[in-house]
Amino acid sequence: MTPYRPAQRLLHWLVALCIPILLVLGLWMTARASANLWDDQTNLLYGLHKLLGFTVLLLMVLRLFLKLRSTVPGYPASLTPMHMLVAKTMHGLLYALLFAVPLLGWAGVTAYPALITVAGYHLPAMPGVTQDPALAKQLFELHGTLAFVLVAFVVCHIAAALVHLFLKRDGIFERMWPSKSVKRP
Repeated sequence: MTPYRPAQRLLHWLVALCIPILLVLGLWMTARASANLWDDQTNLLYGLHKLLGFTVLLLMVLRLFLKLRSTVPGYPASLTPMHMLVAKTMHGLLYALLFAVPLLGWAGVTAYPALITVAGYHLPAMPGVTQDPALAKQLFELHGTLAFVLVAFVVCHIAAALVHLFLKRDGIFERMWPSKSVKRP
């Protein structure tokens, strides 16, 4: 089975590593904010979350660029057309959420405004978004809701990958795994 290109696999796993970290940071920082614990630790958590979220957005831009310029490895013949449709739909929704969630966060910190991250680094303001705390609140609520939807889709994606690895053993998992055992033609 033909794997994805090394750069595609690297970007996939970098984003995959960022998602649980962003979830933990997001839950931790909002719990501290809800408890009215505004201190250096809370500010650091928010700063790291914003910086890592913006990094995911940049990584996704690279992923999309590579995806549009590369061919997608084929599915095994054992996969039914319905399974292929489900896989393509799931991947499309994951991509959409991996763009929408950080874009909404970026729009929210622009509207608030709260663009400082860590070490004095400021995110650029999102073009076209005006400073409006009420808008920021709505954007952050949508950002949080879609983040949980994204996590649910990621869990489904992981479950499907593990089914292919351990039960079906059809090579689907290995297409994205960073292994030297699978060769590109």
